[in-house]
Amino acid sequence: MTGILPIKKYGSHSALNMFSEYSMTNPGGLDEFFGFTGLEVAKLCHQHGMSFEEAKVWYDGYTLGNEQTVVSIYNPKSVVEAMLHHSFRNYWNMTETYEALKKYIKMNFDGVKDAIITMLAGGRIEINPGKFKNDMISVSGKNDVLTLLVHLGYLTFDLESRTVAIPNKEVSEEYMNAIEDIGWDEVLHS
Repeated sequence: MTGILPIKKYGSHSALNMFSEYSMTNPGGLDEFFGFTGLEVAKLCHQHGMSFEEAKVWYDGYTLGNEQTVVSIYNPKSVVEAMLHHSFRNYWNMTETYEALKKYIKMNFDGVKDAIITMLAGGRIEINPGKFKNDMISVSGKNDVLTLLVHLGYLTFDLESRTVAIPNKEVSEEYMNAIEDIGWDEVLHS
């Protein structure tokens, strides 16, 4: 899936301090290599007789870069599966369960639940990815949860507005599966 975890930092002196880090919140010009671009998906859809507009609904939504060079990135695994099966649907859960998503949203730090409700309705939530400790274990607040979900591919990050959103239909279905399992019935029925 589209998503790139940053390098884990250990204390103030990391053993990995000689690397340049590229992530979903700071692609550093490598954004077009984080997944399929819109042009690549359009070409694949044409070759396979599939609707590019439908591919956008299902697998687009990850935007990287800056206002001069915004790159739209698609989930490569799901695009390939859709072309092979000639069917748009959720292929993410074939490679990953939504257990990771469920674990982090169940924590409900500082209003994570309200943030998810807002995003499921098409809204965006502001975050500060610079405060994230690059650690999947010591998550301690809404900002950490939402930033981690960006790195895992469950949210898209807009560098200019510093906001996150649910990127597409495929990922939205994963949120609905997780929400159903953790009993947020009021979210499912709103």
